[in-house]
Amino acid sequence: MLKKLILLSVLCVMSISLSGICSGKDPDVTACKLTKQRYYDDRERGWFFKEYCEPVKPKEKSKSKNQKQKDSEPPNITDWAKLQDPSYLDSLDAATFKKMFEQVKGDVVYHPTREKMLVYLKLQDYMKTKSVEFAYLWRDVLLDHPELDSTFKNPTSNYGAMAANSIRNQESRKSMEMLKEEIGLFFFVSGECPYCHEEAKIVNLIVADYGMTIRTISSDYCSSEFVDCSVDPILFEKLHVKDTPTVVAVYRDSNDNPQIQAVATGIVTEDDLVNRLVFYYKYFKTGKYPS
Repeated sequence: MLKKLILLSVLCVMSISLSGICSGKDPDVTACKLTKQRYYDDRERGWFFKEYCEPVKPKEKSKSKNQKQKDSEPPNITDWAKLQDPSYLDSLDAATFKKMFEQVKGDVVYHPTREKMLVYLKLQDYMKTKSVEFAYLWRDVLLDHPELDSTFKNPTSNYGAMAANSIRNQESRKSMEMLKEEIGLFFFVSGECPYCHEEAKIVNLIVADYGMTIRTISSDYCSSEFVDCSVDPILFEKLHVKDTPTVVAVYRDSNDNPQIQAVATGIVTEDDLVNRLVFYYKYFKTGKYPS
């Protein structure tokens, strides 16, 4: 009889450690994790008595996944007349309205009726009204804060884009008059490249207009269109030039260190090439891209 009592006591203590049943406590409160190192050092004693046990804090109960989904789901579509009431639609948040709209659309597609189609069209009209209000408010705020309007200095209309491009070209040409002594060009070509001969006409115009220093580097042979030309395939590798024609500019940064920058590959117009030369000059002088 005594042996049975001792055995029951041991089993009860073991149960306390494992689930807390004998003590009547919540299993989450009595749960613990094993202190591994001390267990292996003295495993004869076991870990059932919690001498080498670290308590585990009970986890906070959170809503189940199904409950969360249920909370975010829109109400079942049963009252189609209610969905035509703008005041009810205004009471919904954006996520709920979006789910409800998708449900209505699916129901109309698979189980179409005149009433459902009317509701679907009215929901679309409701969204268009909201979009118009949003667009007008967007415009009004940008009019008050033009510094936030990306089209203020970069118009998107055809006329505006042409005007902005013309102004930008004029400003770049004025800048080139002052920068011509601070920018040098490498023009990488190939005698066998027909595009190189066409781009050479553009590059020659810039050299003639601004008196810039230029060296033409050919991978095979030079022709009469190439100004100050020499054959130097090794320079292609040093400056990482892979295709022709390529225009590479040499600048001086704010610390007067030389900076090499590819500014054009392929056929590029004179205005584009001038704009890029000025753009990268400003970048190397300030360390920031011009706005």
